[in-house]
Amino acid sequence: MEIKNTKFSGRGRKKISIFQFLIYVLILAGIIVFYINNIINVNQLISGNNDMKDVITKTVQSNYAYRIEIEKLTSYERIKNLASDKFQMKPGETFFDERNIIVINKSQFLSH
Repeated sequence: MEIKNTKFSGRGRKKISIFQFLIYVLILAGIIVFYINNIINVNQLISGNNDMKDVITKTVQSNYAYRIEIEKLTSYERIKNLASDKFQMKPGETFFDERNIIVINKSQFLSH
C-alpha cells in the first residue's frame, strides 16, 4: 500500500484582484458606517423620548397641583367666608352695588 503525500495546491482557488478587494472593503465600510449611524440615531430618539416623558410628567404634576388649588379657591366655605367678610353677605340675601346686582340663592350653595 502506497501513501502519497498530497498537499493542497490551490488549483481550485480563485484569485481575488486588488480592485475586487477594495470594492469589498468599501462595501463593508459603508455597511459599518450605516449601522453605527443607525445606532446613534436610535440613541438620540430614545434620549428625546425620555426628555418628553419627563416634560409630560412635570406637566401632569403641575396640572394636578393647579386642580388642587382650584378646588381650594372654589370651595363653598371659602366663597361663603369671602362673601360674608368682604361684602357682609349671607346666603339668600341680595347685595346691592352702585352698578351691579348680585343675587346668591341658598340652592346654589347647597348644590355643591
